[in-house]
Parts: sequence; C-alpha cells; structure tokens
Amino acid sequence: MNDELINGIYVSINPESTSKIVQGIKNHEFRNYIPKKSFKFLYVYVTAPQSELKYVIEIGNIVKYPGKLYCDGDGNHDFNKGKKSKYAYPIVKVYKLVCPISLEKLKKKFDFVPPQAFSYAGTFTKLTKYVSKAEKLLLWWVNKF
Repeated sequence: MNDELINGIYVSINPESTSKIVQGIKNHEFRNYIPKKSFKFLYVYVTAPQSELKYVIEIGNIVKYPGKLYCDGDGNHDFNKGKKSKYAYPIVKVYKLVCPISLEKLKKKFDFVPPQAFSYAGTFTKLTKYVSKAEKLLLWWVNKF
C-alpha cells in the first residue's frame, strides 16, 4: 500500500458521513466530479469539530449516474434515483491513522489547507510520504462490489 499512496486525492468529509463510513453504513462516497488524473485512494480530512487528517480509503471503480449501485448503503438508493451526486466512489478498504494529524500540525508542518473539492496527493508530497509511513489500522474491507 505505501508505494501506491501517491495515487490519491485529499478530500474533506464531515464527521457524520465519516462516522457512517467507519461503521460500514456508508459504502460509497458521493461526489459531483472525477479528477482528471486517475486515483485509488482518498485521504480523508475530517472537518470541524474534529479537524484532522484521520483516514485513508481505498476505492474501486467509480460509478457514473445513471449507472446503478447494487448493494445497500447510506445514499445508494438516492444515487440510483438521480437525487445524489453524479459519481459514486465505491469504498473497498478503510484505514484509520493510529495517530491522526491535527489541522494545526497539517498547516505548520506540511502547509496543508483542507480542500474545498479535492487536492492531488502530489500537491502535498511531504505529507503524502508522511502518511504512507504512518501506522494505520485496517477497519474494514470489501471483497467485491
């Protein structure tokens, strides 16, 4: 996993959605865009009040609406009806950083600014290398969507 981590994007996700992902209730992240460069990982900055980089999520093949999601999960039914975002990123694996990185440390040490949409991992090379070496706990994974 460590060498592959440069193939990712940083995203901001609110604590409620992040909690649903961690619990396995939400098995897709919904967005209205696909970055031009391909990617395999989402680096998750959890917004206030947590305000920390806390998770790394491996994704599968992105589904574009009107494509359908054939599994249960928070938001999946709405996506299938066209009520959600244009794209569904299937969550394959969820890793938690054993030591999440606070916003203060992200700014001071890595010049990181939480993204409004996304930032490529290569934009924050020093941070990406740090995260790739950081201890992570695999919370859950899916064999296949």
